[in-house]
Amino acid sequence: MLKSKITDLVIGLIMVYFAYDRISEGQTKMGILFVVLAFLNLVAFYVKLRTEKQQQE
Repeated sequence: MLKSKITDLVIGLIMVYFAYDRISEGQTKMGILFVVLAFLNLVAFYVKLRTEKQQQE
């Protein structure tokens, strides 16, 4: 499960970079799409982290 969490985190951070790049280039709608996707990916990372903590207890 560790690789899955790391993958979610890395993809989320890459999407944040793409969002910043698109917004700075003037493609606001595409930037907003990447922000939403990055947010969902980082939420998935957080949920997996919380689930693992609860399973350990």
